[in-house]
Amino acid sequence: MAHYNVPLRLLQRVVAAQAAGRPFMTAEQAVHRLTGELADWFGLRAGTLRAGDRADLVVVDPAGLDDRLAGYHEAPMPDLGGVRRMVNRSDAAVRAVCVAGEPVFEDGAFAAGYGSARRTGTFLGADRRCA
Repeated sequence: MAHYNVPLRLLQRVVAAQAAGRPFMTAEQAVHRLTGELADWFGLRAGTLRAGDRADLVVVDPAGLDDRLAGYHEAPMPDLGGVRRMVNRSDAAVRAVCVAGEPVFEDGAFAAGYGSARRTGTFLGADRRCA
């Protein structure tokens, strides 16, 4: 099993293209493509900022969008007997993650109990069925 971090790699390419004077989309367009466009496609009421909605967010440091994203890392999957999977990650890029307004990842570490003892977030139901 492998998890390739497409969202961060897209942001990395957008930032690099802008720095090289060959932009193909703005950072704002890339963020919308990764959030609002995907939510619309899946029929989810998510991916945009609206008063009263849940606050799920990722804090990304553009300075961390570098070659470290392509580094090879493995992480165990406890629910699958500890099977190790390949992951692409960079704690220099992702500084914090909040689910429903609650911090679950900061400064390279998950919050105590996250993913086991503490439940965060909910499943998002689609507003409509996709054909």
